[in-house]
Amino acid sequence: MNNSQETPNASSGLDRGENHDVTELHAAVLREKPDPVEGFEPVNLWMVAGIAGLLFWGGAYLTQYSGRFEAMEFSELPHGKPAPVATVAADPLAAVKRDGMIAYNAVCALCHGEDGAGKAGVAPVLAGSDWVNAEGPNRLLRIVRHGLKGTVKVNKDVTWNPANDAGIVMGSQWEAIGGTNEKLAAVLTYIRSSWGNTGTAVTPQMVADGLAPVKDRSAEANWTQEELLQVPAGGAAAPAVAAAAATPDQLKAQLQALPAEQRQAILKELSK
Repeated sequence: MNNSQETPNASSGLDRGENHDVTELHAAVLREKPDPVEGFEPVNLWMVAGIAGLLFWGGAYLTQYSGRFEAMEFSELPHGKPAPVATVAADPLAAVKRDGMIAYNAVCALCHGEDGAGKAGVAPVLAGSDWVNAEGPNRLLRIVRHGLKGTVKVNKDVTWNPANDAGIVMGSQWEAIGGTNEKLAAVLTYIRSSWGNTGTAVTPQMVADGLAPVKDRSAEANWTQEELLQVPAGGAAAPAVAAAAATPDQLKAQLQALPAEQRQAILKELSK
């Protein structure tokens, strides 16, 4: 048997002489677009370009406005430029108020409270007091220097010691706070600027001028509301006016400051 006749020609492969091009035969099929498959739709090129642009802009922004990537700083300035530090105006009276607060907490807070709210049956309120927020400190400094007794109309809503209890008396606190014009000025400045009070600062010269007319008054001679109302709240303080020399306006102010019961009793007595 001749084996050469049964074996295909190796050079012809499996086509056995066929010369057709497979690519040409499938050209029509290759020209057809593939059927779309859900979840594999092509991304819009404009969207790709937009995202790329945003990423580029974000990187550039962080590079320029990163606050130097320091954990404790946020800066809107370009990289390398120090962030400006906001300056807070220093309170020129800070030291005076601090000294006044120390003296107040050591001496006055025991009765008037650290918040200036006062204590029932012990001391009147200082927060929101018309006496504290007056034009000047002439009446306040007299109270600290010589003390206070009797009924006091703190403001239109509060009357201290309305029963005029003689046992409720504030003695002189002059020595307790330090016994100097500077110490008294510091305490009053603190009181007039704390707890919502709006009084102006008090200087040692204001204390000296205010106490000059009563320099010979005894430290045990406690003031009454009627006497203090005759003293100008601000400006150069004049000596207390004697009750007999009081003007009609001063007498009217004294009557208005009294509790309603006492005022009615006095008017009834005068009408006889």
